[in-house]
Amino acid sequence: MIPLGHQHIVEFLNCDSKILNDKEALENLLIQAIDKSELHVEKIISHKFDPVGVTVLAVISESHIGIHSYPESKHLSLDVFTCTDPEKNFRFIEYFKEKLKPSSVRLVQIQRGDSIEINRDDWITSSSTYGFDVRYHVKENLYRKESKFQLIEIIENENFGRMLFLDRDLQISEYDAHLYNEQLVKPVESAGIAVKNAAIMGGGDGGILNSVLKLNPDYVTLIDIDEDVINLSKKYLNKICENAFEDPRVTIHIEDVIKFIDGEHKFDAIICDLTMHPGAFSGIEHKDFLNLLFTKIKNMMNENGILTLQCGGEYEKENTELIKRALTNHFVEVKFHTSFIPSFCENWVFAEARK
Repeated sequence: MIPLGHQHIVEFLNCDSKILNDKEALENLLIQAIDKSELHVEKIISHKFDPVGVTVLAVISESHIGIHSYPESKHLSLDVFTCTDPEKNFRFIEYFKEKLKPSSVRLVQIQRGDSIEINRDDWITSSSTYGFDVRYHVKENLYRKESKFQLIEIIENENFGRMLFLDRDLQISEYDAHLYNEQLVKPVESAGIAVKNAAIMGGGDGGILNSVLKLNPDYVTLIDIDEDVINLSKKYLNKICENAFEDPRVTIHIEDVIKFIDGEHKFDAIICDLTMHPGAFSGIEHKDFLNLLFTKIKNMMNENGILTLQCGGEYEKENTELIKRALTNHFVEVKFHTSFIPSFCENWVFAEARK
C-alpha cells in the first residue's frame, strides 16, 4: 500500500468547560464522533491528570485519534490521523465542534507519507522516493474524493490544463497526454501486425483507449479496477478521452487485472498502463506481481503479439530493473526507451516486448 495519510491538528478555543475535565464524557464524545464519521474504533486509552486535564487516545482501524483538554483555559487540542477518505476527518471535527461549541477553531491539515506537506488548497505535490518532489499550482480544484481504492483529485493548472492525480501521483494532463499516449501506442502501430483485438490494462482516463481506436481495431477491451476514475474522466477529462468510452467496439471490465487475466482471452496487442503500485490492490509484492502479470499476459497474447507498458520515471531504477528481468524471462525483443513528459517534469521510461 502507498504510505499516504491525512492528519488534522485542531485547536478548539473557549469550549464548554464542564466536559473538558470529565474523562468518561470525553471518552463517550470520542466514540460518538468516530461512529458519526464512519470510522471504526479498536481501543480507547484515557488518563485524567491531577488536578485538571484529560488525555484520551483512540486506536481506530484507519489509524489513530488523540485529544487533550485544558479545562482551566477552556481549550481542547485534537489530532486526527487517518489513511482513508479525508472527508471523514472533517465530519469528525465538525461533530466535536458541534458538541464543544468553541468560540473559534484553528485547523492545520498535513499530508503524510513519502512526503510531509502542510496542505494548501492552491498547491498539490506529486512526491517521489528518489530525491525530489514536483509541486503544481491549483488554479481550480475540480474534484477531490476518496474512491473505494484511492484518493482521486482533478485540478486545473495554468500551463498543463486539467490534471488527474491518484493518491497524489500525477497520471495525465491535457497539455501532453498525446505525448504520453504516443509512447505506448506507437510501437503497436509500428509492429507490423494486424491489431484486431487489443487490451488496455489500467488507463481509466481513456487517453490510450482514444489513441488505440484510431488504429481501427475490431475490438478493444479496457480493464480498470476503479470505475470512479472512468466516470470522472468522462466528466472532467473529455479533451483526453473524447468519446472513446462510447465507441461500440469497446468493452469495459471493472475489476482487478489479475482476476481478469485468469479468464480465456486472446489479444494481438496489450498495453499496460497500471499505476506505479498495482500490486497494492491485490495484496501482492511488486516483484511477485510482475512475474504473475507477465506470465498470464503471455498466455493471453496471440502469436507474435506485442506488449507495451510504462515503467515510471527514469530515476526509479530499481523498478525498471525489476520490470526488465521479468520481461526478459517471459518475452523476446524486449526494448526500453525514455521520453520527456513535460507535466511529469522528467524523462519517463517505456518498454515493449513480443511473444
